[in-house]
Amino acid sequence: MMGKTWKSNSKDQSHIEIQYDLCYVEYADELNGKKPGKSEALEKSISNISSKIGKLIKLKFSGKIRCVNCGKLTKKSFNQGSCYNCFVELAQNDLCIMSPTLCHYHLGTCREPKWAEANCFKKHSIYLANTSGAKVGITKEKKIENRWIDQGAVEAIELVTTDSRREAGVIEAYLSQFLPDRTAWQKMVTTNPVQGEIDFVKERSKFVRAIENAKLTMESEKGKSIPIEMKPSKMKESTKINFPIESFSKAKSIKVEPDQTIEGKLLGIKGQYLILQDGVINLRTYEGYEFELIIQD
Repeated sequence: MMGKTWKSNSKDQSHIEIQYDLCYVEYADELNGKKPGKSEALEKSISNISSKIGKLIKLKFSGKIRCVNCGKLTKKSFNQGSCYNCFVELAQNDLCIMSPTLCHYHLGTCREPKWAEANCFKKHSIYLANTSGAKVGITKEKKIENRWIDQGAVEAIELVTTDSRREAGVIEAYLSQFLPDRTAWQKMVTTNPVQGEIDFVKERSKFVRAIENAKLTMESEKGKSIPIEMKPSKMKESTKINFPIESFSKAKSIKVEPDQTIEGKLLGIKGQYLILQDGVINLRTYEGYEFELIIQD
Protein backbone atom coordinates (compact mmCIF):
# COMPACT_ATOMS: atom_id res chain seq x y z
CA MET A 1 0.00 0.00 0.00
CA MET A 2 1.02 3.64 -0.24
CA GLY A 3 2.61 5.51 2.62
CA LYS A 4 2.87 9.26 2.31
CA THR A 5 4.48 12.40 3.61
CA TRP A 6 3.59 15.95 2.76
CA LYS A 7 4.79 19.48 3.13
CA SER A 8 2.93 22.77 3.11
CA ASN A 9 3.39 25.42 0.49
CA SER A 10 5.56 28.15 2.01
CA LYS A 11 3.13 30.80 0.77
CA ASP A 12 -0.01 28.96 1.86
CA GLN A 13 0.14 26.58 4.84
CA SER A 14 -3.24 25.09 3.91
CA HIS A 15 -1.88 23.88 0.55
CA ILE A 16 0.08 20.61 0.73
CA GLU A 17 2.22 18.62 -1.71
CA ILE A 18 2.28 14.80 -1.49
CA GLN A 19 5.25 12.47 -1.68
CA TYR A 20 4.52 8.74 -1.71
CA ASP A 21 6.47 5.77 -0.38
CA LEU A 22 5.60 2.21 -1.42
CA CYS A 23 5.03 0.18 1.76
CA TYR A 24 5.30 -3.61 1.81
CA VAL A 25 6.13 -6.48 4.18
CA GLU A 26 8.39 -9.51 4.28
CA TYR A 27 7.61 -12.50 6.51
CA ALA A 28 9.95 -13.86 9.16
CA ASP A 29 9.29 -17.54 8.40
CA GLU A 30 10.37 -17.31 4.75
CA LEU A 31 13.34 -15.08 5.57
CA ASN A 32 14.48 -17.78 8.02
CA GLY A 33 13.99 -20.56 5.46
CA LYS A 34 10.94 -22.03 7.17
CA LYS A 35 7.71 -23.30 5.67
CA PRO A 36 5.18 -20.44 5.33
CA GLY A 37 2.61 -20.36 8.15
CA LYS A 38 1.41 -17.85 10.71
CA SER A 39 4.28 -15.42 10.82
CA GLU A 40 5.49 -12.01 11.89
CA ALA A 41 5.26 -9.35 9.19
CA LEU A 42 8.32 -7.12 8.85
CA GLU A 43 7.46 -3.74 7.39
CA LYS A 44 9.61 -2.28 4.61
CA SER A 45 9.28 0.63 2.21
CA ILE A 46 10.64 2.08 -1.00
CA SER A 47 11.19 5.75 -0.34
CA ASN A 48 9.78 8.42 -2.63
CA ILE A 49 8.15 6.21 -5.26
CA SER A 50 6.77 9.53 -6.56
CA SER A 51 10.19 10.20 -8.09
CA LYS A 52 9.61 7.23 -10.44
CA ILE A 53 6.71 8.90 -12.22
CA GLY A 54 7.48 8.87 -15.93
CA LYS A 55 9.40 5.58 -15.63
CA LEU A 56 8.39 2.16 -16.97
CA ILE A 57 7.33 -0.19 -14.18
CA LYS A 58 6.59 -3.93 -14.15
CA LEU A 59 4.44 -5.77 -11.59
CA LYS A 60 4.24 -9.55 -11.49
CA PHE A 61 1.89 -11.40 -9.11
CA SER A 62 3.38 -14.70 -7.90
CA GLY A 63 0.01 -16.23 -7.02
CA LYS A 64 0.85 -16.22 -3.31
CA ILE A 65 -1.48 -14.45 -0.85
CA ARG A 66 -0.88 -14.04 2.87
CA CYS A 67 -3.31 -12.79 5.50
CA VAL A 68 -2.37 -9.27 6.60
CA ASN A 69 -3.56 -10.07 10.13
CA CYS A 70 -2.05 -13.47 11.01
CA GLY A 71 0.44 -13.88 8.15
CA LYS A 72 -0.63 -17.36 7.04
CA LEU A 73 -1.07 -18.37 3.41
CA THR A 74 -4.62 -18.12 2.09
CA LYS A 75 -6.14 -19.11 -1.25
CA LYS A 76 -8.52 -16.17 -1.17
CA SER A 77 -8.37 -12.70 0.36
CA PHE A 78 -11.39 -11.28 2.18
CA ASN A 79 -12.03 -7.62 2.96
CA GLN A 80 -8.73 -6.34 1.60
CA GLY A 81 -6.29 -8.84 3.00
CA SER A 82 -7.82 -11.18 5.59
CA CYS A 83 -7.93 -14.97 5.53
CA TYR A 84 -11.37 -16.47 6.15
CA ASN A 85 -10.78 -17.12 9.87
CA CYS A 86 -9.65 -13.54 10.51
CA PHE A 87 -12.49 -12.25 8.37
CA VAL A 88 -15.15 -13.90 10.55
CA GLU A 89 -13.41 -13.50 13.92
CA LEU A 90 -11.89 -10.01 14.00
CA ALA A 91 -13.98 -6.99 14.96
CA GLN A 92 -12.20 -4.88 12.33
CA ASN A 93 -13.92 -7.00 9.67
CA ASP A 94 -17.44 -6.65 11.08
CA LEU A 95 -20.15 -4.89 9.06
CA CYS A 96 -20.24 -2.03 11.55
CA ILE A 97 -16.80 -0.87 10.43
CA MET A 98 -18.23 0.00 7.02
CA SER A 99 -21.62 1.00 8.47
CA PRO A 100 -20.97 2.48 11.95
CA THR A 101 -24.68 2.88 12.69
CA LEU A 102 -24.79 -0.94 12.90
CA CYS A 103 -22.46 -0.90 15.93
CA HIS A 104 -23.67 -3.47 18.47
CA TYR A 105 -21.12 -2.97 21.26
CA HIS A 106 -23.87 -1.57 23.49
CA LEU A 107 -25.78 -4.83 23.04
CA GLY A 108 -22.85 -6.87 24.37
CA THR A 109 -22.29 -8.73 21.10
CA CYS A 110 -19.05 -7.15 19.84
CA ARG A 111 -16.55 -9.72 18.53
CA GLU A 112 -13.66 -8.06 20.37
CA PRO A 113 -14.79 -5.60 23.07
CA LYS A 114 -11.24 -4.54 23.99
CA TRP A 115 -10.39 -3.83 20.36
CA ALA A 116 -13.58 -1.76 20.06
CA GLU A 117 -12.76 0.23 23.18
CA ALA A 118 -9.32 1.06 21.79
CA ASN A 119 -10.46 1.86 18.24
CA CYS A 120 -14.16 2.79 18.17
CA PHE A 121 -14.37 4.81 21.38
CA LYS A 122 -11.93 7.53 20.48
CA LYS A 123 -12.17 10.85 18.70
CA HIS A 124 -13.67 10.62 15.21
CA SER A 125 -13.96 13.41 12.66
CA ILE A 126 -16.80 14.01 10.23
CA TYR A 127 -15.56 15.88 7.18
CA LEU A 128 -16.50 17.31 3.80
CA ALA A 129 -14.16 16.46 0.91
CA ASN A 130 -13.93 16.94 -2.85
CA THR A 131 -12.83 13.64 -4.42
CA SER A 132 -14.97 13.00 -7.48
CA GLY A 133 -17.22 15.81 -6.24
CA ALA A 134 -18.34 16.80 -2.75
CA LYS A 135 -18.76 13.93 -0.28
CA VAL A 136 -19.09 13.34 3.45
CA GLY A 137 -16.92 10.92 5.40
CA ILE A 138 -15.62 9.97 8.84
CA THR A 139 -12.20 8.99 10.16
CA LYS A 140 -10.31 8.35 13.39
CA GLU A 141 -6.99 9.44 11.86
CA LYS A 142 -5.07 11.72 14.23
CA LYS A 143 -3.79 13.56 11.20
CA ILE A 144 -7.02 13.87 9.31
CA GLU A 145 -5.08 14.71 6.13
CA ASN A 146 -4.06 11.03 5.92
CA ARG A 147 -7.66 10.02 5.24
CA TRP A 148 -8.19 12.77 2.70
CA ILE A 149 -5.05 11.79 0.81
CA ASP A 150 -6.05 8.09 0.81
CA GLN A 151 -9.39 9.05 -0.74
CA GLY A 152 -7.84 11.21 -3.44
CA ALA A 153 -9.41 14.43 -2.18
CA VAL A 154 -8.10 17.64 -3.73
CA GLU A 155 -9.70 19.74 -0.99
CA ALA A 156 -11.36 19.01 2.35
CA ILE A 157 -12.44 20.45 5.69
CA GLU A 158 -13.43 18.99 9.06
CA LEU A 159 -17.02 19.62 10.15
CA VAL A 160 -17.40 18.25 13.69
CA THR A 161 -15.84 15.67 16.02
CA THR A 162 -17.36 13.01 18.27
CA ASP A 163 -16.06 10.69 20.99
CA SER A 164 -17.06 7.47 19.22
CA ARG A 165 -17.31 5.92 15.78
CA ARG A 166 -20.99 5.13 16.26
CA GLU A 167 -21.87 8.78 16.93
CA ALA A 168 -19.86 9.84 13.88
CA GLY A 169 -21.70 7.22 11.83
CA VAL A 170 -25.11 8.59 12.84
CA ILE A 171 -24.06 12.07 11.73
CA GLU A 172 -22.61 10.73 8.47
CA ALA A 173 -25.83 8.82 7.77
CA TYR A 174 -27.85 11.98 8.33
CA LEU A 175 -25.64 14.06 6.01
CA SER A 176 -25.74 11.35 3.34
CA GLN A 177 -29.31 12.50 2.66
CA PHE A 178 -27.76 15.61 1.12
CA LEU A 179 -24.27 14.44 0.08
CA PRO A 180 -22.85 11.17 -1.25
CA ASP A 181 -20.68 9.19 1.18
CA ARG A 182 -18.79 7.35 -1.56
CA THR A 183 -16.32 8.35 -4.24
CA ALA A 184 -16.83 7.60 -7.94
CA TRP A 185 -13.34 6.13 -8.44
CA GLN A 186 -13.55 6.33 -12.23
CA LYS A 187 -13.88 10.11 -12.07
CA MET A 188 -11.38 10.46 -9.22
CA VAL A 189 -8.55 8.73 -11.14
CA THR A 190 -9.14 10.45 -14.49
CA THR A 191 -9.47 14.09 -13.46
CA ASN A 192 -8.85 16.57 -10.66
CA PRO A 193 -11.81 18.60 -9.42
CA VAL A 194 -11.08 22.30 -9.40
CA GLN A 195 -9.77 23.54 -6.07
CA GLY A 196 -11.90 26.43 -4.84
CA GLU A 197 -15.01 25.45 -6.81
CA ILE A 198 -16.70 24.65 -3.48
CA ASP A 199 -16.83 27.26 -0.70
CA PHE A 200 -15.88 24.81 2.05
CA VAL A 201 -16.13 27.32 4.92
CA LYS A 202 -19.63 28.34 3.86
CA GLU A 203 -20.69 24.72 3.31
CA ARG A 204 -19.33 23.71 6.71
CA SER A 205 -21.39 26.37 8.46
CA LYS A 206 -24.49 25.19 6.61
CA PHE A 207 -24.02 21.51 7.45
CA VAL A 208 -23.01 22.09 11.07
CA ARG A 209 -26.22 24.09 11.58
CA ALA A 210 -28.20 21.29 9.94
CA ILE A 211 -26.64 18.69 12.27
CA GLU A 212 -27.35 20.81 15.34
CA ASN A 213 -30.96 21.42 14.29
CA ALA A 214 -31.53 17.72 13.57
CA LYS A 215 -31.01 16.85 17.27
CA LEU A 216 -29.72 13.38 16.37
CA THR A 217 -29.98 10.49 18.82
CA MET A 218 -28.95 6.86 19.17
CA GLU A 219 -30.17 3.94 21.24
CA SER A 220 -28.49 3.20 24.58
CA GLU A 221 -27.84 -0.25 26.07
CA LYS A 222 -31.15 0.16 27.94
CA GLY A 223 -33.07 0.88 24.76
CA LYS A 224 -33.47 4.60 25.43
CA SER A 225 -32.72 7.39 22.97
CA ILE A 226 -29.71 9.46 23.96
CA PRO A 227 -28.48 12.61 22.19
CA ILE A 228 -25.44 12.54 19.92
CA GLU A 229 -22.65 14.65 21.39
CA MET A 230 -20.37 16.55 19.04
CA LYS A 231 -17.97 19.46 18.89
CA PRO A 232 -17.72 21.88 15.94
CA SER A 233 -14.30 21.83 14.27
CA LYS A 234 -11.80 24.59 14.99
CA MET A 235 -10.39 24.34 11.48
CA LYS A 236 -10.53 27.83 9.98
CA GLU A 237 -10.06 26.96 6.32
CA SER A 238 -10.03 24.03 3.92
CA THR A 239 -6.90 22.05 3.07
CA LYS A 240 -5.91 21.86 -0.60
CA ILE A 241 -3.98 18.77 -1.75
CA ASN A 242 -1.75 18.33 -4.81
CA PHE A 243 -0.95 14.80 -5.98
CA PRO A 244 2.11 13.74 -7.99
CA ILE A 245 0.50 13.24 -11.41
CA GLU A 246 2.15 13.77 -14.78
CA SER A 247 -1.04 12.98 -16.72
CA PHE A 248 -4.21 10.90 -16.43
CA SER A 249 -5.15 7.64 -18.11
CA LYS A 250 -8.41 5.83 -18.86
CA ALA A 251 -10.92 4.75 -16.20
CA LYS A 252 -9.96 1.10 -16.47
CA SER A 253 -9.22 -1.04 -13.42
CA ILE A 254 -6.27 -3.32 -14.21
CA LYS A 255 -6.75 -6.80 -12.73
CA VAL A 256 -3.85 -9.06 -11.82
CA GLU A 257 -3.59 -12.81 -12.39
CA PRO A 258 -0.92 -15.31 -11.23
CA ASP A 259 2.27 -15.14 -13.29
CA GLN A 260 0.88 -12.22 -15.29
CA THR A 261 3.20 -9.24 -15.78
CA ILE A 262 1.63 -5.81 -15.84
CA GLU A 263 3.82 -3.13 -17.29
CA GLY A 264 3.48 0.43 -18.37
CA LYS A 265 4.61 3.97 -17.81
CA LEU A 266 3.78 5.29 -14.33
CA LEU A 267 1.83 8.49 -14.96
CA GLY A 268 0.94 9.37 -11.39
CA ILE A 269 -0.27 8.33 -7.95
CA LYS A 270 -3.54 9.39 -6.37
CA GLY A 271 -4.99 7.96 -3.18
CA GLN A 272 -4.14 4.25 -3.27
CA TYR A 273 -4.11 4.14 -7.07
CA LEU A 274 -1.14 3.75 -9.40
CA ILE A 275 -2.04 5.52 -12.64
CA LEU A 276 -0.50 3.70 -15.62
CA GLN A 277 -0.76 4.48 -19.32
CA ASP A 278 -3.33 1.70 -19.85
CA GLY A 279 -5.39 2.07 -16.68
CA VAL A 280 -5.12 2.11 -12.90
CA ILE A 281 -4.29 -0.36 -10.12
CA ASN A 282 -5.86 0.00 -6.68
CA LEU A 283 -3.09 -1.31 -4.45
CA ARG A 284 -5.41 -1.59 -1.45
CA THR A 285 -7.37 -4.27 -3.31
CA TYR A 286 -4.23 -6.41 -3.36
CA GLU A 287 -3.12 -6.17 0.25
CA GLY A 288 -1.48 -9.48 1.16
CA TYR A 289 -0.60 -10.34 -2.46
CA GLU A 290 3.03 -11.09 -3.30
CA PHE A 291 4.38 -9.00 -6.18
CA GLU A 292 7.70 -8.58 -7.87
CA LEU A 293 8.29 -4.91 -8.77
CA ILE A 294 10.76 -3.75 -11.39
CA ILE A 295 11.33 -0.06 -12.13
CA GLN A 296 13.33 0.71 -15.24
CA ASP A 297 15.51 3.81 -15.12
